Amino acid sequence: MEVPRPVGWIRRLESEFLRPYRRSIVLALLGLFVQSLLIVPIPLLQGWVLDRLVAHARGTLAASEASRAIVLGLFVTLACYLGRMALSWKVTTSICRMSQEVVVALRDALNRKLLRLPMAYFDSQQTGRLMARVTSDVGSILAFLNVGSLQLANDLILAAGIAAVLVWLQWPLAIVTLITVPLYAVNHHLFARKIRTLTHEISGQVAMIYALLSERVSAVRVVRSFAKEDAELAALDERIDRHRRLSWSNTWTNALLSALATLISGAGTVFVITFGAVLVGRGRMSVGELLAFYALIGQLYNPIVRLTQFQATMASMRVSVERLFEVLGEPEPIRDRPGARPVEQPRGAIELRNVRFAYASGSRTVLDGIDLVIEPGTTIGIIGASGSGKSTLLSLIPRLYDLAPNRGAILLDGRDVRGLQLSGLRQAIALVPQQAILFEGTIRSNLLYAAPEATDAQIRQALAAADFATTLDAMPLGLDTPVGERGLSLSGGQRQRLALARALIANPAVLLLDDCTSALDAETEANVLAALK
Repeated sequence: MEVPRPVGWIRRLESEFLRPYRRSIVLALLGLFVQSLLIVPIPLLQGWVLDRLVAHARGTLAASEASRAIVLGLFVTLACYLGRMALSWKVTTSICRMSQEVVVALRDALNRKLLRLPMAYFDSQQTGRLMARVTSDVGSILAFLNVGSLQLANDLILAAGIAAVLVWLQWPLAIVTLITVPLYAVNHHLFARKIRTLTHEISGQVAMIYALLSERVSAVRVVRSFAKEDAELAALDERIDRHRRLSWSNTWTNALLSALATLISGAGTVFVITFGAVLVGRGRMSVGELLAFYALIGQLYNPIVRLTQFQATMASMRVSVERLFEVLGEPEPIRDRPGARPVEQPRGAIELRNVRFAYASGSRTVLDGIDLVIEPGTTIGIIGASGSGKSTLLSLIPRLYDLAPNRGAILLDGRDVRGLQLSGLRQAIALVPQQAILFEGTIRSNLLYAAPEATDAQIRQALAAADFATTLDAMPLGLDTPVGERGLSLSGGQRQRLALARALIANPAVLLLDDCTSALDAETEANVLAALK
């Protein structure tokens, strides 16, 4: 899949997730514009008041006029700060509320996308890496929208506004002030590529740590059974150390970037004060105007320095957006086709016509020329060596994987499954895998997952068919017994029987059992098979 340029990701974030909030964003920017510019009159007022105090000291201005100037300056300064406080509260709460809504929509889109992606995608992805995108990358975007975007907009508005005021106040001195701006751009350019590269590597390292932790925690029994705790800790420490080295390199690079930007600001200030003193000496500028100019260049250089520091935050956010849209941009080959027909009152007839399947183009063919007809109400057992494609064949029937064009067809009640609605197809077909998958919760919640409206009588009937009713009766909490994460508080055989009962509650037309009784003893397996018949 072609990956768009980073700017394309930013535009897509705006078009798909920020567009509903354009009005709120515009109002917030207007409020931020006024808030930022309210800081500009304060240095001008201070300079104006200072000039009047100097005039009063020289005897050219009455004391009453000087007092009125001081009172007016204090009043306007206080009003500016109060206005900035009110606008800051309003803008911040508005942006934070909007960013929370955007992140909720983004996480919802990611979850929906992950549930729609084909099984082949998950076969090639580590769970930890996907979780890193849902947590770390989304968190990075939230931090940017909450704080970074406000700071960026504020600094841009402030820098532009102050530059305009400086030109109006004393344009020759403003030119001296703005000479340093190209130096900031050069400084930024020197470090941009390295910061972007380090950010990519750090994000990848975080994903690797997530992946390792996810895999090893889920396999902690295996780790302990082979006494590999020290080896696993060493592997994790190695990745954490790699992440630490990259983070330190990134910190050092950003610190150097900021230090050079501060040096440029200092040099610019020295030039301005020197030239300004010359202008004051020649009578082309008052002491108060120089004081105001000096205060304003501090307000100008500080946002510019922050903008250079902001590069790391922007790079991190951009990487996060890229990685998230890599997931959102994945194709969904297994989906309802145009005109897909609903599955109504399925009888359960299954037919495979010359089925040929490989997991990837050019890879080994797992199934080659399979023809099979299963009439409703019949039971068929499929046997074969390990790796011969039994599980693959069962996964193809409910379209967990799809056949490539001209590679045969699978029919339900005489209709190609690719022309049926997926939801109806999978409600009509229940697949019980060998590896029983249970969810955190109780026995009841796991059973109702397949049929939320099932009655206690239906639950009891399904449990009896799976030979789990007697086991349940011996549990003090009965259906409210917690199963733990992935059902690990139950034995392997109990998990398999519970998974089978869950499938039976759904009352499917077709029941596919992928060696789902492998963990049962011979007597229990015989009881289950008899109950199923």
